[in-house]
Amino acid sequence: MTVAVNRYAGVDLYMQEEIHRIVRDRTGAGKMFDRQIDAWWLGLCIGVREGERISLTPDTRTVKFIDGTVLGSDPWRITHLELLALATEGDRALEQPRRVMGIAMEYANFGLEWLRDECLLKVEPTLSLLNRLDLSTLFKDS
Repeated sequence: MTVAVNRYAGVDLYMQEEIHRIVRDRTGAGKMFDRQIDAWWLGLCIGVREGERISLTPDTRTVKFIDGTVLGSDPWRITHLELLALATEGDRALEQPRRVMGIAMEYANFGLEWLRDECLLKVEPTLSLLNRLDLSTLFKDS
């Protein structure tokens, strides 16, 4: 069994304050997301899929919603974050845990804005999400 070392435990994760309120209201038992990290991760995946990133500027109102300790409970996320940083900026990025998380947060910022605009404020957010994502590109015939 491979053990992933969580070099990101001390790195804080942020999201825009407005988006955080929306995500927080949709997180918990019986809601769209079990945990806020799950919503953030979906945003990250959408940002990567769309190839879009948004950097938060110093004047952007943000909320620290968790720190990187959460990654220890899902070590596969560490591997994915490092592969993303490697693909985005090369092996030098791996030397800086804050940069690895910074890259991920930039993709997540785009994806969370996309989620907010396209489905989270809709009556049927899950259906809206499925309709907005062109799933045919995910399941092409080989």
